[in-house]
Amino acid sequence: MIKKILITLFVISTSIFAQDFTGIRIYINPGHGGHDSNDRYIPATGFWESEGNLTKGLYLKAMLDSLNATTEISRTTNTSADDLGLSVIGARANNFDADFFHSIHSNAFKGKSNYTLMLYKETNGSPAFAEAKQMCNIMVNEIYKVHRTTGKYVRGDYSFLGFNLGVLRTLTMPGTLSEGSFHDYIPESWRLKNNAYCKHEAWAILKSFISYYNKATLPVGEIAGILRDPFEVVDYYYIPSTDDGKKPLNNIKVTLLNDNKVYNGDTYNNGFYLLDTLLPGTYSLILEATDYLPDTVANVTVTAGQTTFVDKYLTPKPNYNSPDVTLELPEDSIDVRADAKISLSFNVKMNTASVEEAFSLTPSIEGTFTWKNYDRTVIFTPNEFFEQGVEYQIKLDTAAKSIYDVNIANSFVRKFTTQNALKLVKSYPADRDTDISTTVKIIMEFDAPINTTSLGGNVLFKDSQNNSVDLVIKETDYENGKIIFEPSAPLKNNSLYTVKVLSKIKNTFGANLESDVIINFTTEVNSKHEGTTVDDFESVSDLWEPEQSGSTVGVNPVNTNIYAVGTRKISGSNSLLLMYEFVNDSNGVCRVYNTKQPTLPANTGNFGMWIFGDLSYNNLEFWFRDKNDTNIPIVIKKIDWTGWKFIQVDLSSYSNLKFHSVVISQNEEGKKISNIYFDKAITDYITDIGKLHNTIPDEFVLEQNYPNPFNPVTTINYAIPSNIKQSTRSTTGQMLNVKLIVYDVLGNEVATLVNKQQSPGNYQVKFDAYRSSSSGNKLASGIYFYRLQAGSFVSTKKMVLMK
Repeated sequence: MIKKILITLFVISTSIFAQDFTGIRIYINPGHGGHDSNDRYIPATGFWESEGNLTKGLYLKAMLDSLNATTEISRTTNTSADDLGLSVIGARANNFDADFFHSIHSNAFKGKSNYTLMLYKETNGSPAFAEAKQMCNIMVNEIYKVHRTTGKYVRGDYSFLGFNLGVLRTLTMPGTLSEGSFHDYIPESWRLKNNAYCKHEAWAILKSFISYYNKATLPVGEIAGILRDPFEVVDYYYIPSTDDGKKPLNNIKVTLLNDNKVYNGDTYNNGFYLLDTLLPGTYSLILEATDYLPDTVANVTVTAGQTTFVDKYLTPKPNYNSPDVTLELPEDSIDVRADAKISLSFNVKMNTASVEEAFSLTPSIEGTFTWKNYDRTVIFTPNEFFEQGVEYQIKLDTAAKSIYDVNIANSFVRKFTTQNALKLVKSYPADRDTDISTTVKIIMEFDAPINTTSLGGNVLFKDSQNNSVDLVIKETDYENGKIIFEPSAPLKNNSLYTVKVLSKIKNTFGANLESDVIINFTTEVNSKHEGTTVDDFESVSDLWEPEQSGSTVGVNPVNTNIYAVGTRKISGSNSLLLMYEFVNDSNGVCRVYNTKQPTLPANTGNFGMWIFGDLSYNNLEFWFRDKNDTNIPIVIKKIDWTGWKFIQVDLSSYSNLKFHSVVISQNEEGKKISNIYFDKAITDYITDIGKLHNTIPDEFVLEQNYPNPFNPVTTINYAIPSNIKQSTRSTTGQMLNVKLIVYDVLGNEVATLVNKQQSPGNYQVKFDAYRSSSSGNKLASGIYFYRLQAGSFVSTKKMVLMK
């Protein structure tokens, strides 16, 4: 059923207000309408954007009308019939001969943002109407102040969206569009269901028009706020830097003692109240809610034209039920770190002395207690590390009681066992990974801080011939259990390497690694990319800092910057370093815009650039514009690698493109702070996949298969040298008769992988135990041998098929 919005309109006495808008014509557009397909609905709260927009619009119209403005509104009800097309709305505003146009909206993006955004029509990088940008700068501050959002942005529609907004496109007067807050952010969605909250935004928009038209400041102000429970936490997402995690109260009552005004709240889980049209002065409030003790706030000062906020946590009425106890830390019952803390939570404020007296730990260990959350959470911090590999028992006996002198009903007992060894949590590369960059940054993460004095000689890096690979350490993070290093020179392409961490290394608690860690990985196939250079990233002079771009949102501008640096590069003197920091858990966008927008060849089929991955798991995007100046953002891939890689995109379905931006878009599981490098963007390139190694070998080599054991496919690399004795050569000169055959343990031939003449070089063969056998049958699990015969050279190695 469509909910009708009923608003009691009011008239502001012109004898009190001196702001006269006579002769000023304003067109108001409450966006969307009628619960149609272009409306926005939030199932968790029952909020429709069309309803919130209309509520704000009707309040704004009443306010402007009371100040003698001439207004028209695009709709006054919420039905499909009055949900006009955008071009129709623009035409009506033009026919109305409006002096100003304003469209009211709220925003949405994955439920985890809540900033204020103002948009104006942009043409060729500049405002179509300078007055519109002027109004945006005024209104964004006013709405930001009343809604107390997390940020505020003013953007031209084209640079922000890649197109002109339909509702602004045909206007012949200045026009703006406000996205006051985010209706899919659940705390804000509940607030937007409160009519007074929408009215507060209407006041902000009215104040913006007053400022824009240089009218006198309103002679009245407002008192507003939110009443919350100090203990209860909401069960939906909230932005950590806000108070939205604490439960708002329903059925509130706020009484203004001075003139006996009363505000009665709703049941929409927002706790919001608004007392408006108050003359400047000092007031007292009584704040009430069901099941909470009333509170009185005195000396609340109201200033003309401003909102005074009075937020309050109301104290719950006494709870005479037995307290509930929950173990918050440690989260696991096994493999608990030796430096762990113990945290207990209660559903009521506790008598802290009784809890500390009732607490015991077996085996006994001394420590200190810290209380938080209004004495509803206690944290026990041991004075020394727990012993490793020991079971401990936590007990809270029935002497523990609440501040209402009610004891817990039963003794609370939990057990946990501490770690007995250091363990690997994850690594990059992981064991048996392939297609790894030859300049890989190896990251091994363990479950406890690393004792750096134990590392010497216990971290080994080897190639397939068991030769040591020199490594360098460019960054450290031992306190977080990470060992990070890189090869001092690029590795060979398509080659097997092994990282081995010996069990002699220790954590800072003295425990050894539980067993040797062995990571085998294969580097990517050598490839050369030669083409037309689009950007060499030698300088940042043609690039905007991310904060300058209209599409960049959710970043800390202080820690988000670009630099031309020579510390990592593919060619030339520099590469581009982007250092970025997202401020929220998701939905951030960091865009580096190239002001030259280099044009690609008319019918190019490809585009790529070298990127030193940061293993951030955020998304990499390339943005282009076509001949119609339409923005074409292409999500390339998740940044799940380290080292230099050539990252490319197929553009065969496009033509006449300009490249203008490289973008990092935030994933929920992605890093919030990271660094990434870019170098040498090219197009119209030809990829030349060469031999497995860069040079012709000078000796025969048969490498150990990889992976081993395998199931069912494994790779075998071998090499034929250039200095072959004449007696072993075939009649065709450098060519050599080569056989690579697989045998079982009885010496029976089970597969012929190679039987032909080959020239000197490096070779790779895939062996599939399910498809490559001579019999055509799947091979059974067990030990097999592969034998290379090249002229007079013979070598045999063992491999294991394990299903």
